[in-house]
Amino acid sequence: MFDGNHNQLNAFEKGCAIVRWVKPTIIKMVGGDALDLLHRLTTKELLTVTPGTARRTVLTSNRGRVIDVFLVAHASENTLLLISDSKDPTRTISAIDYFTIAEDSELKDLSESYARISLIGPKTREVVASVLGINIDSGKVLNMDYHGSEVTFSSDTSRGVNWVDVVIDSPEVGLVSELLSAGAVETNSDNFELFRILHEIPGWDCEYGDHANPIEAGLYSLIDFDKGCYVGQEVIARLDTYDKVQRSVKVLESKSPLVKGAKLTSGSKLAGIVTSPSSLASLDGRYLSLALVRKSFCKTASVVDSQGISAVVR
Repeated sequence: MFDGNHNQLNAFEKGCAIVRWVKPTIIKMVGGDALDLLHRLTTKELLTVTPGTARRTVLTSNRGRVIDVFLVAHASENTLLLISDSKDPTRTISAIDYFTIAEDSELKDLSESYARISLIGPKTREVVASVLGINIDSGKVLNMDYHGSEVTFSSDTSRGVNWVDVVIDSPEVGLVSELLSAGAVETNSDNFELFRILHEIPGWDCEYGDHANPIEAGLYSLIDFDKGCYVGQEVIARLDTYDKVQRSVKVLESKSPLVKGAKLTSGSKLAGIVTSPSSLASLDGRYLSLALVRKSFCKTASVVDSQGISAVVR
C-alpha cells in the first residue's frame, strides 16, 4: 500500500514492531515524596499509580505549554522511571528540580547508560510471552533479570495502540534478537513516523512542545480536569472551559512531501503549521503529514497551501 517497507508497516498494524530510540530519555526518580510531587506538577492523577503500574502524563509550564510528556512507571516502592520520547532529558529534570524544595525526591538521568526500545502492535504481548514467559497487562510494569541485566517492561495504552516500553540497564544484551526470532520486526524511523501520522499520535518537538498547549497538541486524554492544581492548570482550564483553543492536530494529504515548520495558508489567511511530514508516499502518489490546523480550517476536505503545495485536511 505504501512506498515504505510493507513488512514494517504490517508489523505495526497486525504484528509486533520494534522501535529503537537512538537518544532515549530515561530518568529515575526516587524518594518517598516522588510520586506525590509529580502528581502536583503534572496533568494526570498519579496517586493511584501503585508499584507495578504505569501512567502517562504531561508536564507543562506556568504558561500552559508542554515541557514534556512521559510515562511514569512505578518500578518498585518509591522508585519511578520516567520514560519520554524527548531527546532532551535536562529540560525535564530542570523543570522538576525547580519545584523540588523540601521533598524527599531525587532525580538521576539514565539516558546515556540505559537502552530503550518500544514494542508496538497487536501481537506485542504474545511475542514477549513466547520469548520471556511473562504476561504484560495494560498499564502494568514488570521487572526481570535477563542474562544479568535488569529489564523493565511498561505497558502504555495512552496512544490508542498496543505499546510496551522496554528499558534495559545495558545495551540490549541480545533481547532484540530473541524478539525477532519470535516474529517481531525491526523498523526504521521513516516507517515509524508514517505509522504515527496515520494514527494521529502526537510527537515530541512536533505536535507538542513549548509552541503548543496539551489540548491543541492532541493530548486531551492525558489531562484530568478534576484532579486539582498543577503547574499551568489555570491556563489549561480556561482554554477548555471557554473554548479558547485555536488549533487542532489534523492529518493532511498532498501530492508532494511537505516541510516541517512550513506555514499553511488559505488565500491571505494563516491556516496552521506542518508539524510531522512523512517522506513516504502511498501508491496513488499522496503524502501524509500531521499539522496544527486552525479551527476554521479543520473541516474535512478543506484545502490549504504550503509553500506552493496544495494539501487537503483529512
